[in-house]
Amino acid sequence: MKPSLQEITSALQKSWSADTAFDPLDWSMKNKARGQCVVSSLVVQDYFGGELIKYEVNEGSLHETHYMNKLDNGTVIDTTQSQYTKPVNLRQAHANRGNFKSLREKRLADPSTASRYAILKQRVVKHVNAEK
Repeated sequence: MKPSLQEITSALQKSWSADTAFDPLDWSMKNKARGQCVVSSLVVQDYFGGELIKYEVNEGSLHETHYMNKLDNGTVIDTTQSQYTKPVNLRQAHANRGNFKSLREKRLADPSTASRYAILKQRVVKHVNAEK
């Protein structure tokens, strides 16, 4: 049986660490979601399908991209929203896929992202299976 979104979110939160964060030096136990958006979105997509959505965050000194999921039914899921300790303005950004078929394929073509995703996915599977 497929796990629920709540089970996947819980497994993600238990699995995040510096070695799955975009910038390990920016990650902390106090803000476990920091830098986890793209790899978490890829894991969510594994279970629920849909597409990745890229956003830009421009808030004060914070200028970065942020990823979420959009399911086939239109539901938008942001499993790492808690990384922002203050409200931020998100602006959907054009995701230039280049020669890639999908944003997923492009993100996974990056060796660092692919490595972090593999680590996170393995941990999530372990947590999901342990809860059954």
